[in-house]
Order: sequence, then structure tokens, then C-alpha cells
Amino acid sequence: MPAERSGVKITTQKLASRRLAVLGPWLFPFLFLLPCLVAGAAAGERGLLYEIAAPATARAPCYLFGTIHSEDPRALALTAPTQDAFDRSLVFIMETLPDTQAVIRSMMAMVYTDGRGLAQVAGQPLYGRTVQALAELGLAEEAIKDYKPWAAATLLGMPQAVTGEFVDIRLYKAALAAGKQVHGLESIEEQLAVFDTLSEEDQVDLLRETLDARPKLPEVFERLLEAYLSRDLARLQRLGEEYLRKGDPQLAERFRRAALDVRNRHMAERMAPYLQQGDCFIAVGALHLPGEAGVLARLAQAGFDPRPVD
Repeated sequence: MPAERSGVKITTQKLASRRLAVLGPWLFPFLFLLPCLVAGAAAGERGLLYEIAAPATARAPCYLFGTIHSEDPRALALTAPTQDAFDRSLVFIMETLPDTQAVIRSMMAMVYTDGRGLAQVAGQPLYGRTVQALAELGLAEEAIKDYKPWAAATLLGMPQAVTGEFVDIRLYKAALAAGKQVHGLESIEEQLAVFDTLSEEDQVDLLRETLDARPKLPEVFERLLEAYLSRDLARLQRLGEEYLRKGDPQLAERFRRAALDVRNRHMAERMAPYLQQGDCFIAVGALHLPGEAGVLARLAQAGFDPRPVD
């Protein structure tokens, strides 16, 4: 549906393309942020790299690696076992392929195309706070005025992108450079549908909570990174839950179910054919791995045997 602005019709794709130059550096990490916003149930799991043998075949095993969406050099520096597993695998699989079309489609999902804007939906006081906060991150009002509240909240709730070299992006680029087959488990529409399941009231509440929490976010990110580097999935989960409990618990639970539990099921189902073939390296957010509803448990239920190796 075309958007109306000052009597001039602008198609949704043109609207997205116009903002791509401004928001491009933000959108690649945005595509992989969801696991950092939610928490699953963990029970003492440790390890980020899991070997999964292809059942009843002599093919090379697959590896499942938990990532964190951080530019920190400590996260980007893969351990020797993880680097070796990646190098030896012929196929690389990630949550969503971060190509240009995915970025444009994400922009189409993030903005209103019915004539409304963020100020109208969120109210002028909250809109003013949002504009000021995003300006501090280098985003102009023109670039974000048509945002849905969840889109603004997501950009405000993630670490500021400087280089764009998040773990997932670096692995993706390395896979392309090495000539590996590259696949995605989800479409960008499926990832972002998580947010559109929230009512507008919930989205506005999410935006308000994110703005209120901003001063403490650097400390939160550092604690999450420390847990990740120690390969302590249980601690990573507890920190995520601690962060979520600071807001509306009912909203947090609705969001967790949509953003983690449902996606975990889809991811595990879509991994299965690759795991049957073997010789692949799969990278997903670390918080998708643990718990009774996590990817590791779902793969075990499907007859696979994930074995921690790093």
C-alpha cells in the first residue's frame, strides 16, 4: 500500500530505499538482535559449540554455534576448535541472510505505510524523548518519524553499531569469501512478525521501558558479554530474565514466547535436513540453545545428539 506524504505518493519500497543510506549500518546488527532481547529457560548448560553427527551416515558432522551480537573483539575472536569447525564445513547456515533485499524488506516492516507516524501512535511527549535519544545515536528525526514503536525500541535497546562487524556478519562474510554454500533458517518477515504480534499499546509500553532503561544498558551488555565469554548459558539466561523483570512481566512473557519459543521450534525443524546431510556449520543466537524449549532439546527430541565441544 502506498504511503501518503504531502500529497505525494511514495511506494513502500522507495520509502525503505530512501532510508537505507541513513540506517544501513544499524540494520545489519538489527537483523540478529532478537535473542539479546529475550531469555529462555536454562538448566546449567555450558558451551557454545556443539557437534552433531549425521544419523546413520559416514558424512562429516555438523556444528551448531551460539553467537552474541557484539562487535567486542573478545567475542569476534573465535577459539581454535570453533574456527576449525567453521573452516572444515562446506555449508554455512545462519538465522537470516543479511543481504540488501533483506535490509529493504526489514525497513518495509519497521515503518507505517498508512499515513500514520510514530508521534501519532506514541504521543508527542514519548515521541520527543525518542527523537532525542536516537539523535544521540546519530539518527535524524527524518529517518525515524514513520517508525512503529517496536522498531524505535529495538534500535534504542541494542549496542550502538560502530564497525558493523558483529559475530554473525563476520561469519557470513567469511563463508562467502570461502565459497561455502550459505543458507538462512528464517526470512526477515518471519523474524519481524514477532513484533507485529504485539498490540500497539504493548509496543508503546516497550518503547517507554526501553527509554527508561537506557542509562543501565551498557552495564547490562557488558554482563551479558562476560557470561557469553565464559560459555555460561545458564548465567546468560538469568541475566536476560533479570533485565526483562524490570518491565511489565506479562508483556515480557508474551514477547518471550513469540520471539524465542516459537522461533526455536521453527529453527530446529529447518536445521534437520542440513543435519541429515552433514558437513555444515550453523550459527544462531546463544539464547536459542538452552532450556526445555531450546534448540538443543528440540534437536535431541528429533533424534539428534548435540555434543558440547567448546
